[in-house]
Amino acid sequence: MKTKASLAALAAAGLLPAVAAAADYTYLEGGFIDRHDYGRSGAGGRIAGSFDLNSVPLALVGEYTGTDNLDQFDVGAIFHASIQRGLDLFGGATLEHADRHDDSDTGVGFRGGLRWQANSALELAPELRYVHLFSDDQVSVRLNALVALAPHLDLQGAIQGGDEQRYEVGLRYQFGPGR
Repeated sequence: MKTKASLAALAAAGLLPAVAAAADYTYLEGGFIDRHDYGRSGAGGRIAGSFDLNSVPLALVGEYTGTDNLDQFDVGAIFHASIQRGLDLFGGATLEHADRHDDSDTGVGFRGGLRWQANSALELAPELRYVHLFSDDQVSVRLNALVALAPHLDLQGAIQGGDEQRYEVGLRYQFGPGR
């Protein structure tokens, strides 16, 4: 009996570094966006967030982007799993809603990618995104980068190409453990 308890404690202690090294999925971010999609281009603002459900490897996500030509909201969930220290795999689905001038639509989105903590100050997250809105299927490749400014504050930037093209720059505040 003591042997099983000792083995369980040893296994738990062995998993602690992996759990501690997992990416933080509870944050708020926002900033400037310049986007081109659905035949329209424009600059505007973006706010996004994620809330990690610590009991399961899921996070609730949401995003709003607004330009003169398009307002888009999405809400959903992503599954995330640590592959190795500093490298996570994620994938999820969102409910999408967009308004452009006199037209609005609701559709779905899917995304999947990796979060890689390259070093203590840089995180890279390449991903593939699919969105169905306005009877149109859009597939894009995105690269998100975070540069640490303080223990919980990052400079956030992203570039996205394909059917939806966008450039972003802003800040991310992470509520979880600092670096």
